[in-house]
This record gives sequence, C-alpha cells and structure tokens, in this order.
Amino acid sequence: TSNYTLDLPPVLQKRRIKNTFHVALLKPYFASSDALFPNRITPEPYDFGSGDDQEWYVNEIIGHRRNDSGKLEYEVRWSLGDTTWEPHEECKKLEALDRYLELHKVKFPSQLP
Repeated sequence: TSNYTLDLPPVLQKRRIKNTFHVALLKPYFASSDALFPNRITPEPYDFGSGDDQEWYVNEIIGHRRNDSGKLEYEVRWSLGDTTWEPHEECKKLEALDRYLELHKVKFPSQLP
C-alpha cells in the first residue's frame, strides 16, 4: 500500500489530525548534527495547544473566487494564522469585506471581477 499510519502524539490526536499519510508526503527523520551545523537554532514546533474553545477572528479578506456553481467565495485570513475559503453568505456582514471592496474600488460584491 502507498499509505502509512503513524502513531501521533495525544495532543495531535485530540486536535483530530488524521494519522494516515501517503508515502509521497513522508520523509525519513535524520537527527541534526551539531558538529556539521554548529550554533544552529532549532525552530520551535507549532503549538497545537490552543483549545477548541479558542475564538478566531477575521483579520482580513485577501482574495476572492467563484466556485463551480458561480457563487462568490472569499479567502479569509484568521487571527490564529489559518487561511480558508468562505462563502459570501458567511462574510457579507464583516467589516473586513467592506475594506476588501474598498481596496478593489467597488461598492458591491457583485461588481468584483
């Protein structure tokens, strides 16, 4: 098979991260050598510790597109760093949408190209 199931740490399991990956997404782990890379600073791993009750806020809308059925969707950048595509219906009352329309010099979402 081309898929591997990994034993993920409990914190990732709690966040509902899937533990099955295609072989093309996996790479072998090789420990760093301080002799080869002296004074190298190891980056901190991503903190999965924020709970499900953490509130997310829209920072900005950074793009738009029309889906297969022609409905308008916006690329939303959230306060915790994620970016997702959201339908117009979910974004129509956001101040971020007003700023986005202003940047594109249009008054209504239907005027977006």
